[in-house]
Amino acid sequence: MRKIWIAVAAVAAVVIAGGVVRGFASGGHHGSVQTLIKAVNFFQNGEFTGGAPLTVDAQGPVEISDGVELPSYAFNVYSVDATGNSLTMTLIAELDKLAVTMYDDTTIDQYWYAFDTPIKSAEISDATDDNFAATVELFDAGLSVSSVGAFVDGLPTDFTFENGGILITIGEGTNLEAISANGGSLTVDFE
Repeated sequence: MRKIWIAVAAVAAVVIAGGVVRGFASGGHHGSVQTLIKAVNFFQNGEFTGGAPLTVDAQGPVEISDGVELPSYAFNVYSVDATGNSLTMTLIAELDKLAVTMYDDTTIDQYWYAFDTPIKSAEISDATDDNFAATVELFDAGLSVSSVGAFVDGLPTDFTFENGGILITIGEGTNLEAISANGGSLTVDFE
């Protein structure tokens, strides 16, 4: 089971290569984020998870300082760096070790992030071609989400985001091989 989990977790890696997507939330206030309260990754694929979302990893809280990183998030498959006004995810795994590099219509990769400050807007930027299918949206305080299971015993499957946050969804059409050839990373900016 561990071998499959590492391979699927590796597919959860994010680098950017296409499209600009914006999300906006009403209300909130401007301010520098001080704490990443919760970071959760769900992954689903027809072959590896039977089409059901599984919890890959969950982390938090983490105090944010310049370039603070979630070093063990999803077994170090990708680097997640946060600063006072952005979140950047960069692929660090070798693609020849990934179980899935082309996301088909059964593949969805979700990243839920909650911070201690309400978010005004988020944008996926630095796009370079058409091999990336993603959306970013803001969700309201109090949202509860759950997956049907976890890759590791004891990992939670139910989460409530008391302060709201950002949901990044990556799905069908994403080609990690094409993306990695162009380099780059995914950055979400917030106020």
